[in-house]
Amino acid sequence: MHDYKPIGIDDETFAILKLSFCRGIGNFAVHGLMREFGTACEVFRRRRDRLQEVDGISTALAESITRGPLKEEIENELDLIERCNTTLIAIGDDRYPGMLRHLGDAAPPLLRVRGEYRNRDQLAVALVGSRNCTHYGRVQARRFSLGLIEKGFTIVSGHARGIDSECHRAALQAGGRTVAVLGCGIAQIDKLSDPELALQIAGKGALISELPMCAPPLARNFPPRNRLISGLSTGVVVVEAGRRSGTLITARFAGEQGKAVFAIPGNVESSSSRGCHELIRDGAILTENPRQVVDELGPLPHAIEISEGGIDHKNDGKEVIDDPRQMSLNGREKQILNFVEHEPRLLDDLIEAADLPVSVISSTLMSLEIRGLVTRLEGNRYVRGSA
Repeated sequence: MHDYKPIGIDDETFAILKLSFCRGIGNFAVHGLMREFGTACEVFRRRRDRLQEVDGISTALAESITRGPLKEEIENELDLIERCNTTLIAIGDDRYPGMLRHLGDAAPPLLRVRGEYRNRDQLAVALVGSRNCTHYGRVQARRFSLGLIEKGFTIVSGHARGIDSECHRAALQAGGRTVAVLGCGIAQIDKLSDPELALQIAGKGALISELPMCAPPLARNFPPRNRLISGLSTGVVVVEAGRRSGTLITARFAGEQGKAVFAIPGNVESSSSRGCHELIRDGAILTENPRQVVDELGPLPHAIEISEGGIDHKNDGKEVIDDPRQMSLNGREKQILNFVEHEPRLLDDLIEAADLPVSVISSTLMSLEIRGLVTRLEGNRYVRGSA
């Protein structure tokens, strides 16, 4: 490692940063090299001829890695990170968004985060739409943002003017959490349409970018930004979009990632709604209210637990979430669901644990079964999830 590595950044994170600044190296190459040699630190310990043996690493790329990045570029990046109160989070870090790891080699090896991304932000829905939105679009953006915040979700969007900004503002005004994924470097927020909103988001949520701190907001940066918006979310709601709206790229990424895609219908004579209507014709879920979004979301990749301090993976009796539909349950339904486990459990055991009348537990279990959150097995046993 070079002597300009600052205190507070571990060797592996610094090595990934250096690797990303080598000329010609992209995400897929970084992942391939780390998979081959175990760590980014090991990559810089290999000779050029060994690097060339890795699939996708040409002679030019091997030479670029052997030569390393320009010291001045790294020093400038580190200076901007410090001045902009930004944190580097590498893919192996516990703080790295778990949702993004499911993108495989398309996942950013390194994120810049201003603010705080919390584990609870995995319970997120992306709300996206056109920059040139109508009054109707703004009203729906606020309605859905407020409704999902009320149910405990984080709102993810792209900070663009129009629908995106309206969703962020509504989330902040409701006292909820929101995450903005930028198509520029975090040091470039003064060039955004609403720099003050970006600072507010950083104070109550997080600004996230995979780009170098000084990267300008160029058009080519936005499709990759859109894949992160969908990647960070359990589902994507297209609030309003014209036929050629870039928002439709986010919906396409969500479909490729196996995420639920929702579209809000609009005026059939409005060009601002044609993108949403095409999505619905192509299989997106027509949605009229936030409750429908929650009810259609599928199970999470892994269970997480809500507590006052956020979410962790321990189970000490707090509310465990393994399906976003749990967020729409009432207090009694949540209480009883928490006693149902992933291993079958007898009804008598649930009655004893919950200490509630049999009629209440039976009717609640029936409601949970209808929603697909529990399954009744032979022998009066119940298990978490659908069969």
